[in-house]
Amino acid sequence: MAPAIWNKQNLREQALEKRDGLAMPDRYSAAQGLVEKAPIKVAEKCFSAYHAIGSEIDPAPLVAALVSQGSRLALPVLLDQTTMVFRRWDPGKSLVPVGFGTLGPDADQPEMFPDLILAPLAAFSSAGQRIGYGKGHYDRCLSKMHAAGHFPGFVGLAFEEQEVPPFATEAHDIPLHGVLTPSGLRIFDHGQEVLAPFLASS
Repeated sequence: MAPAIWNKQNLREQALEKRDGLAMPDRYSAAQGLVEKAPIKVAEKCFSAYHAIGSEIDPAPLVAALVSQGSRLALPVLLDQTTMVFRRWDPGKSLVPVGFGTLGPDADQPEMFPDLILAPLAAFSSAGQRIGYGKGHYDRCLSKMHAAGHFPGFVGLAFEEQEVPPFATEAHDIPLHGVLTPSGLRIFDHGQEVLAPFLASS
């Protein structure tokens, strides 16, 4: 059992404070570092990323590199306060506001079940635990995919400064299979088999 002080809200606040304090040149270098340290292959598959908001690590350089492999890209969209889906993004079309202060494909774009989900986060632990922003969008969306028999790879994108000690989780919390930081891709024990098809060395 994690110490009482390490509850998710405390850890979220601490990690976001560190993330917000990073200098812009360091954030830019980190975003480029994701590309250099990502041994990911998604050719002919569908992967999802996100449009960065606030101080989130920017996946744009990594997305460009992965799309160049011939993969399809989907972005998350909020249909209402609790329902998130992924829509295919045609880079030739403009993004529109899709909730939570972010941008995504419009309603004309088809919904997708990504094979690999690259997700933002507030914090992560060495056990693969993920702390989001407290709304549960990814947990609910992944639970629905699992119920439909679809089990995508689930990788968080983060700065190293967002790592926190392991903490007590709740039944609905879905763990990450891996986390990609500018230092490299860390794959957790429970994610080895799931992420194997997406590794460039495999």
